[in-house]
Amino acid sequence: MITSAKYAWLALMFTVCTMTAQNVIATVDADKPINVLTRNALGVMMQVTDPSVTDPGLPQLLIPDGLRTIRYPDGWNGQADLYHWSTYRPNKWGNSNPPRTVYYPPQNDFGHFAKQLDRIGSALITVNYGSNMVGNAGGDPVEAAAWIAYANGDLASTTALGKDASGHDWNTVGYWATMRASTPLTDDDGYNFLRLGHPAPFHIELWEVGDQVYNNGYYGGEHRSETDWHATYPDSEKENGRRHRDPNLSPDTYGIKLAEFSRAMKAVDSSIMVGASMVLPSLDSSWAPDWDQEVLKTSCQSIDFVSLQWTSGNVTLPPDWKHMDETDLLKRPEMDLPQVMSELLNLYKRYCPAGHTPKVAFSQVGYQSWDIMDNAQAGALFAADSLALLAEMGSVNADWYQFHSNSLYTDDNKPLPPFYGIQMLHIVAFRPGDQFLSVKSSAGLVAVHATRRQDGIIGVMLVNKDPSNRATVKVVINGAQTQATGVRFDYGPEQTKSKSGPVKSELKMAGSSIVVSVSPYSIVDLLIPQAK
Repeated sequence: MITSAKYAWLALMFTVCTMTAQNVIATVDADKPINVLTRNALGVMMQVTDPSVTDPGLPQLLIPDGLRTIRYPDGWNGQADLYHWSTYRPNKWGNSNPPRTVYYPPQNDFGHFAKQLDRIGSALITVNYGSNMVGNAGGDPVEAAAWIAYANGDLASTTALGKDASGHDWNTVGYWATMRASTPLTDDDGYNFLRLGHPAPFHIELWEVGDQVYNNGYYGGEHRSETDWHATYPDSEKENGRRHRDPNLSPDTYGIKLAEFSRAMKAVDSSIMVGASMVLPSLDSSWAPDWDQEVLKTSCQSIDFVSLQWTSGNVTLPPDWKHMDETDLLKRPEMDLPQVMSELLNLYKRYCPAGHTPKVAFSQVGYQSWDIMDNAQAGALFAADSLALLAEMGSVNADWYQFHSNSLYTDDNKPLPPFYGIQMLHIVAFRPGDQFLSVKSSAGLVAVHATRRQDGIIGVMLVNKDPSNRATVKVVINGAQTQATGVRFDYGPEQTKSKSGPVKSELKMAGSSIVVSVSPYSIVDLLIPQAK
């Protein structure tokens, strides 16, 4: 989490002006890091119904983008709050009639998914807050604790997990850890999908409790897409309005239950981070006005991060309606994200214990993929700029919105522009431990992000959001001696049209600076080695 002073500086630094002049001076302070790229920083949310979740080829599709974290389980209409990790059998949605349930591909259970983590990195796990194993009450903290025992537990632990509210005995931490380490039985007892022959813990760090819990019907209207059996459902969906303002669905109740989940989960592994499902402060809080503050009042001391979901984009004015307003979309990272972080810090000051500042995870980052985008390249610019800005601000995790669904990849696994935008970020922020640097820029329609990689390379990413005008950017490196030559990568409309990746070329420094021409709607990466 950035400090308020750093935040104020970032907000000023990334303000987007409407000036048309495209002459920019960007000064990179190579000796002034502002944040570090972590293992969990960049990821993707994947629907548990997507067969690619456990496809052996998935790592080769994600690693070129530096996406090392997968949000699991996920899916439309809050599937995480229907999901049970130890049975891989979902509950039905609320009181739907006829009953609606989720179809899970047989290979997408948690056992098969966990094996992917050895090849990819880690995960943000959303534990089931909305429904118990029976499907007649809210999720149970003991079930969540057993999940952590399976993923992270010690084989030798005799710590008893206890029984859940329905009377089901979840045995011990070592019971589940041993199951992880064992091999499948000849006669499957129903748990063979969890027997991985994997004695080592997976050390999954990030665990959020519930998915968009604020959409459980407490605020009425259309905000009832998430299953939450902490309040009984009426016999008919037509009567779901009766759940409006039910105290068992309130943010206060969620906060109290969240603290119970946190205690049970951390009793198994104290090193994990437990997250709260919260509304985007200042952006979405108009229809859930007291959710964040009430959750923090009752549970802030029990959580390590808050989980936010940010899907941006507006349509153009009539008569279009269905076309993405690309100009507005590309301004949103610098307009929305500093505002969200500022309001969140204010909430922490008001409702959290002194000295306790939870981190922030953006478990959903993207734009409305159903709107028509006239220039697909805008998706690459938005992805690169958004994820870079979140990493600079200290987000503990940012997951791109959807792997398929016309977002990162097509259904037949062809990369889309956001893939290449994120890849351009990965070029400059290459591995965990790389540092994001302070940049002073004359702004305009060019976003500037810089890094100091562990291999001694200074990385600079220039994002020209102007669809019509070329930008001339003078990049000045302070605080480091640089070599005379480096490498440049370009990704722009031409590459989007040809469905190809970034183009590599040589660059030559003029002392500690270089003047770069950036085409309209393009991203340029500069890799500048430091002098030895």
